[in-house]
Amino acid sequence: MDASEPVSESRAARRAAREERRRNPILPPMATERRFTVVVATAVLAGLLAVGTVADHALGAAAVAWIGLALAWGWPELLGSTSRFGSSFAIGIAGVLGPVTVALTPDEPYLRHVPVVVAAAVLAMFLHQLVRKDGRPRLTQSVAAGAAGIAIATIGVGWVPLGRTSGGTEVVVVAAIALAVSAAADLAAGLDRVRPWMVGIAIGLGFFAGGISGLVVDEVGVLAGVVIGAVAGGVAHVMRRVLCVLPPIRGLRGQLTAAAASVLVTGVPVGVLATIFVG
Repeated sequence: MDASEPVSESRAARRAAREERRRNPILPPMATERRFTVVVATAVLAGLLAVGTVADHALGAAAVAWIGLALAWGWPELLGSTSRFGSSFAIGIAGVLGPVTVALTPDEPYLRHVPVVVAAAVLAMFLHQLVRKDGRPRLTQSVAAGAAGIAIATIGVGWVPLGRTSGGTEVVVVAAIALAVSAAADLAAGLDRVRPWMVGIAIGLGFFAGGISGLVVDEVGVLAGVVIGAVAGGVAHVMRRVLCVLPPIRGLRGQLTAAAASVLVTGVPVGVLATIFVG
C-alpha cells in the first residue's frame, strides 16, 4: 500500500470519536460569547407582556402581536431562509392574527379559531413559494424555516387567554419575572467552567424567581410559582442557546429575534401549567 494513501478509520475508531465529541462538544465561537442585548431584550419583552396583560387582555394580545412581529422581522434572516419576505409575511400572519383572533373570541375555548389562522399562514407560505421567480434555491430550508417560525408564533398565542381567565393575569406576571431573571444565565456563556451548567442555572433562577413571585402573589402560590418559573426559564434558555450558534445572532436583528422567540415559545407550557396549578 502506498504510504501517501489515506488509511480508512475502523468502525470502533469512528465510534470512539463520536463518543468523544458527545462528551466534549466543540462549540462554535458564537456559542461562547456573552450577548447582553439578548438578555436585556428578553427582560424587556417579558415586561411588555406582563404590563400589557395586567392593563387589559386586549393590550396583552397586542403585546404578543408585537413580539410576533419582532419574530417575523428577523427569523428568516436568522435561519438563512432564501425567501425572507414570504417567510416573514407568513410568520407575521400567525404572530399578529393569532393573538387578535383570540382576543376577539367572546367565550371559551378562546383558542378554538387559532387553527384557522395557522392554516392561513401555512397556505401563504406555500403560495409564496409557488410564485417565486428566483428558481427557489434551498427550497426545503426555506420552507422549514418558515414553518418553524409559524410554529413558534402560534405557541406564543398561548399567552393571550391567560389575561381572560381567573388567576391568569397573575400567572403572566410571575412567568414574566422568571423569564427576565433567568435570562441572566446567558451571561455565563463566556465562562468555560460554568457554560456546561447554563441550563441548570437558568432553571434554578426561574425556580427561585417564580417561587418568590408566587409567594407575593397569593393567586399563584409558591408551588405553582416554582414550577412555572423553572419551566419558563428553562424552555426560554434552551431556545436562545439553540439559536446562538447561527452566525446572524451577532447582529442586532438576530439577537432581538432570539429574545422574541424565547418569550413566545413559553406561551403554551405556561398556559398548561396555569390550568393545572391555578385553574
